[in-house]
Amino acid sequence: MSLFTRIGELRTAVSGAVGDWDRNVEALATRTSSGRKVNRRNSLQMIAVYACQSLIGDAVASLPVDHYTLKDGRREGVDPMRSPRWVRQPNPFQTSYDFWFRVVVSLLTDGNAFLYTLRNDRGEVAALYCLHPQAVSIVEGPLGDNKYQVSDDQGSVQGTFDRSQVLHIAAFTMPGCSRGLSPVDMAREAIGLGLTAEEFGSRFFEQGTTMAGVIEHPGTPRPDEARLLRDMFRKSHAGVKNSHSVGVLTGGASFKPITISPEQAQFLETRRFQKSEIALLYRVPAYLVDSTVSSTWGTGIEEQNKFFVDQTLMPWIVRIEQSVSTFLLPGFQYIRFNVDARLRAKTKDRYESYQLGLTNGFLNSDEVRAMEDLGPLPKKLGQRFYRPLNLGVVGEEEKAAKEGKPSAGQPPVAPPIPPADPNADPNTQDPNVTDQGNKDDAGTQDGTD
Repeated sequence: MSLFTRIGELRTAVSGAVGDWDRNVEALATRTSSGRKVNRRNSLQMIAVYACQSLIGDAVASLPVDHYTLKDGRREGVDPMRSPRWVRQPNPFQTSYDFWFRVVVSLLTDGNAFLYTLRNDRGEVAALYCLHPQAVSIVEGPLGDNKYQVSDDQGSVQGTFDRSQVLHIAAFTMPGCSRGLSPVDMAREAIGLGLTAEEFGSRFFEQGTTMAGVIEHPGTPRPDEARLLRDMFRKSHAGVKNSHSVGVLTGGASFKPITISPEQAQFLETRRFQKSEIALLYRVPAYLVDSTVSSTWGTGIEEQNKFFVDQTLMPWIVRIEQSVSTFLLPGFQYIRFNVDARLRAKTKDRYESYQLGLTNGFLNSDEVRAMEDLGPLPKKLGQRFYRPLNLGVVGEEEKAAKEGKPSAGQPPVAPPIPPADPNADPNTQDPNVTDQGNKDDAGTQDGTD
């Protein structure tokens, strides 16, 4: 069976679920206490939810994916041309960015990501596809030997796959459960309140009036007369265009305003608090979601960026790295998202750190040039390592002194001159006197005895 035939079967099995994020799941929505129905789709209508998911998804998907292997306890990078093709491009229909973005968003919305592994005739992974999480049901088996059923939009099972075909990455999991908890389901009430506050603000500006209140009539008007009076008043004064207009009432009717405003109802404070709650849900710094919040952590943008990587991105990155590496790569091999690409410092700071690495002997020129996307130096000149010569080993100073040898990094010490023999003939040349010394002494004589 050819690879293209298997791809066609996969598309039939998932019924377009590959990359299909426009599925209508309104029927699965649950009504919250605020009156709004919330599901994974319409939760994105709240800007804070959309901002957090897109921020994390874009940040992870934009990182380069590197392939490493362990040899003799040392990590070595694998040549990209020798790495499996799915490391560079998971499948023929999506780029690496598109694929990993879908994986991260699947975790952020459903709490689960399901990757279908398409293998060739040799059993090697040829492509990866991210399935729609709501189209996959887990059939739990003994000792964790689970099966995965993929259904279409109507709920009909289109295929059943085992653990050798589907990689399941779960986010927040409870003991004894195979499926991860959905962040959207856990924060349904908070999201519903935020959506309700947005709707309240929209309706206020659409139907609001500066004379908001009630119309009192001294008599007992008929229902059609009361309705006509209300419609005429609304037509003349409701809406933004008619705001601040002068009202005229006849027949003894009077208008009594209700003095309540969005500020008194804490409308703005509610919306700001809901943004902070959604940021807390995804562990995103609040100042990245709400522009009115100032950052109180770190001394600069680089420290804040590092805080975002450490506290927000790394848990998702490590979860994906370990799951994919354990499942797809044999032996001591693994993939790693290169977060250094996001933590890239300014040019001056980078060059100063490179200088420390070069002068202390743990980096060579070719390694530094590779980090700057430059090629190696010719004739392997960039593979040399350098170390300072004025350093010694701690604890070897006394040993070197006893042996009469200089310690590492110290200049050689001349041997001591032995004392002169008092019985020696003064006309005899001292063996410790050099020829240069004799020459200097001779140069001071005047040539006579």
